Amino acid sequence: MKFPILVGRLFWAWLLFAFVTLPSFARVVGRLQALTQATVRIEVTGGPVIYIDPTGTVATAADADFILLTHNHGDHQSTAVITRLRKANTVIVSSPPGVPALTTAFPGTTINAVTPGAKFTLGGVEVETVPMYNVVKNNHPRAMNFVGYVVNVGGVRVYHGGDTERFPEMKTFTADVALLPLGQTFTMNTVQEAVDAALDVQARIAIPIHWGNGEGTLADANFFVTQLSSRMTAMVNTSAEGFALEVSETVTIAEHPASQTVAPGGSAVLSVQATGTGALRYQWRRNGQAIVGATSASLPVAAATTASAGDYTVIVTDGNGPVTSRLARLVVEPPRPGRLINLSVRASARGAGVPLIVGASAKDGGKALLVRGVGPALAVFNVTDALPDPRLEVHADVAGRDTIVASNNDWASGGVATMRAAFAAVGAFDFADATSRDAALLTTIDGPRTIHVADTAGRVGVALIEVYDADVAGGSRLTNFSARNFAGTGDATLTAGFVINGNVPKRLLIRGVGPRLSVFGVAGLLADPKVELFLAEGGRSTLFAANDNWAEAGAVSARAAFASVGAFDIADAASKDAAMIVTVPAGAFTAQVSGVGGATGEALVEIYELP
Repeated sequence: MKFPILVGRLFWAWLLFAFVTLPSFARVVGRLQALTQATVRIEVTGGPVIYIDPTGTVATAADADFILLTHNHGDHQSTAVITRLRKANTVIVSSPPGVPALTTAFPGTTINAVTPGAKFTLGGVEVETVPMYNVVKNNHPRAMNFVGYVVNVGGVRVYHGGDTERFPEMKTFTADVALLPLGQTFTMNTVQEAVDAALDVQARIAIPIHWGNGEGTLADANFFVTQLSSRMTAMVNTSAEGFALEVSETVTIAEHPASQTVAPGGSAVLSVQATGTGALRYQWRRNGQAIVGATSASLPVAAATTASAGDYTVIVTDGNGPVTSRLARLVVEPPRPGRLINLSVRASARGAGVPLIVGASAKDGGKALLVRGVGPALAVFNVTDALPDPRLEVHADVAGRDTIVASNNDWASGGVATMRAAFAAVGAFDFADATSRDAALLTTIDGPRTIHVADTAGRVGVALIEVYDADVAGGSRLTNFSARNFAGTGDATLTAGFVINGNVPKRLLIRGVGPRLSVFGVAGLLADPKVELFLAEGGRSTLFAANDNWAEAGAVSARAAFASVGAFDIADAASKDAAMIVTVPAGAFTAQVSGVGGATGEALVEIYELP
């Protein structure tokens, strides 16, 4: 939400007026109150009430459904305040050092210990834990495993930093709202460091916490707001009623900005096509920072230099709130066209007769591939339930019959030196143990193939199928990947990773199919799949695009895309299958298929290169 940048009395008067005149079509997904010290209260619309680090003079009403604690210091974990806020079924989440005192103070209460890197759901609200530590000081050592929280409130990501300093991992996650500490005795070393942290997480809204109580002053808070006000919405504090977390229900982006590659000195135009209620406002951002004066539907870039390169988004706002476009990457280099070069799918092989199945197709001649079925070697990635003895089979249609055309049981049977050289050539991780029962083979395909991985003894376990282009300079190319398996929740989400090399954007069709699989006799289907595409780089996984129901973006254009790549049709525009057409920059991606509302079932994920 893009609020005017106001502080002091004018801010409070405007904010109170905003609550009275809230547009009827705005979707308020929650309200956020920044209270005393680092206390934050989030009331999710139609959902739970969540407190983070409740201390001091907070409300006495027992209204907390969940209490999140960053660490166990007294100005963040108060037994007296938690006692006032608790209900009979309140759940407490804490970093490990706080758990013993909480267990003693609140016997019988559900208390969950979390460390950085956890992802979980509380009352339908997704929560991630991130690091919280001092880099320079030693008041909050990294070894203590204190945590910050990123709470996803209806699509608005709220980051509470706790007593953190600015640390490098802040560039590996994003947040719409950043709550950052200003106390320079125990947290940030300077207020400017907190300003830089807000930019690191690419916030749209920044609110300072941990000031005005022994350390950090109103002058510090005003400096924080002043430094950020030209780049995002920043405010000294929230009113007693809370800050409305909103998304627009009326802005629709018909055409997102598309990634482009131009040679140095070349020109580009980034543009967006959107509709909404009343006049639309636009604000372009580069690498998460607002571009001064870039407030039109198009953004021309003339005589591009390396300084022009970056990731661009545009926030489109109507009278009911904002919507942010997909990322468009501008690369300023001599163009190097690329291709799909590898696929990886990790999922469960579910016993005898139910292998993990992946499809791949190539055109323009034989395509040399390295194919792997990984089980035991997953132990180095802390996978404890890996498939003990995977067998790998490549199937093709030969004279109308499904035929195994290549297979491998133990990878070393192909020659340890030969296979390790092939692994190194494509950048695949090594199999350190020559006697491991992982599977791998070198083969050539021309047209469609399916790859099956199952345990030789029919056992259940997690397996990884990898398909690598072993001849990226050749004339033939991989044109699509697919994987069919059970789509669960959490770690069991059906996920396919793929890579596009070169530096030129690629137009793709990505589908998450459930109901339509009924025509192929598949039982136990995922009734309402959604597909999400994530860009993975620099340790950060960023949601790039998503779709729930395929026809929402235009059934005619979608079906034309299906036909252009030979994908089976989805005839029913009311079908809840998912599909999207996206232009992506070169890089590594994951496509995830899961069920709306946490449903599970059999599903198919497909990635096609479009003409």
